[in-house]
This record gives sequence, structure tokens and C-alpha cells, in this order.
Amino acid sequence: MVDQTAASGSVGAGQQEPPDSNSDFAVISFMIAQKIAELEIMLPVQVAAVHPGSGSPPAAGTVDVQLLVSLLDGAGNAVQQGIVYGLPYFRLQGGPWAVVVDPAVNDFGYSVSASRDISSVKANPGVQNPGSLRKHSYADGVYMGGILNGAPAASLWLKPDGTWTLTDKPGNVLQGDGTGITATPAGGKPFTVKGDLNVTGKIIGDDGSGGQVSLLTHTHGGVTTGSGISGPPTPGS
Repeated sequence: MVDQTAASGSVGAGQQEPPDSNSDFAVISFMIAQKIAELEIMLPVQVAAVHPGSGSPPAAGTVDVQLLVSLLDGAGNAVQQGIVYGLPYFRLQGGPWAVVVDPAVNDFGYSVSASRDISSVKANPGVQNPGSLRKHSYADGVYMGGILNGAPAASLWLKPDGTWTLTDKPGNVLQGDGTGITATPAGGKPFTVKGDLNVTGKIIGDDGSGGQVSLLTHTHGGVTTGSGISGPPTPGS
């Protein structure tokens, strides 16, 4: 369903110009152009409301979007287009896997319209007859997000050199590059592991000496038999 609102109370003017009636060909060309102009195919939009599916994480849902390009009559009078309701939004998903990045209100994206009424397929996914004789309508659009938006507060940055950085809004960073994978908690907070930690290989400490300590074979100096307490481990043992 599309809601359209006139920007002013002015009376619209037709699109036809004098040359459009100079010949039969010109008349037919004008009529064809007018019919083509009625096709609602693709348009930039802004998200007005988000209706996620159920579950945690939620299933993909729908959005209501504001069409961003106004219509003009022959005299240049603008008619602001309205809101299109209930468009399914795209999610990157295959089999049991999905990247859950749902749209948010005020996001910019674009709507791509189907050639036929898809309401019956939306209600019951699978092979269906068209819901009506409607064709090339924004009401049968699918929302695609991710254009005209600013820098994100949280991101998975897949870089051109093949490295990557995962950053969340609080500032925690997980980075993969040629040196390995580095985790940097935000604000100097601790890196917390819930559950058992199984480490294969050495834990490399950064105590100013660059030493390596084996959890299996390291030794302690200054040990006194009985109730004495061992000294610190010897790096490289």
C-alpha cells in the first residue's frame, strides 16, 4: 500500500508539449513515454519503521519506507511521494547461516519492485499466483539497505588487503592480519573467557623481556623444601 501526499494545493499541469502532437509517431511516442513513466521499478528510500520477525535472533521481517524522489507535473509542481508499507527486507542468508544485520529507522536504502503482485508469496512463501493484477508497483518492492549512510558505530571491515577488523560500539576490537588474531577489549577492560580454556602451544608474555613460558615444562627457582613458596617461572624453560 502506497500513501501519496500533495506538496501544495496547486493544480497539476500535463506533460505534453506542442511537438508531441506534430505527427502520429509523436503522439504514439508520447503515449508510450507516459505509460513507461507509470512503472514503479526502483527508488531510493528511507526507513520509517521496522517490523522484525519473531525469535532470537529474529527472523527477517518488513519495513515501512518513505519514497525520497518527488513527482513533478508539466509546470514543475512537486508532489511528495508517501510511505510504502510492509516491504520485506534483504538478509544475507544461506541454509542454516545468516548475517543478522536488520535495518533501523532512518536508514537509507532502495526499493526494488517486482513485475507482479507478490503479496500471496509474502503470505505463504513458495509458488503462488499473483495476489492481484497489479504490476510494477512499489507495494511489491523489496528493501535493500546500505546506501547513502554514514560511517557505522560497529562494523566488520573486510579490507582490500585480505585482513579484517571487527569493532563493536563500546570499542572492543578483534583484528586478523599477518601477525595473527588480536583481541583488544575497550577501555583497558579484561578479556574474559567463560568456560574452560584449552591452549595448544606456549603462552607468550609481554613483561618487557619478550620471554616465552611453557605451561608444561617451565621450572621455578628459589624453592625451599617444605612450606616454601616457589619464585616466578623461568622464561624459556
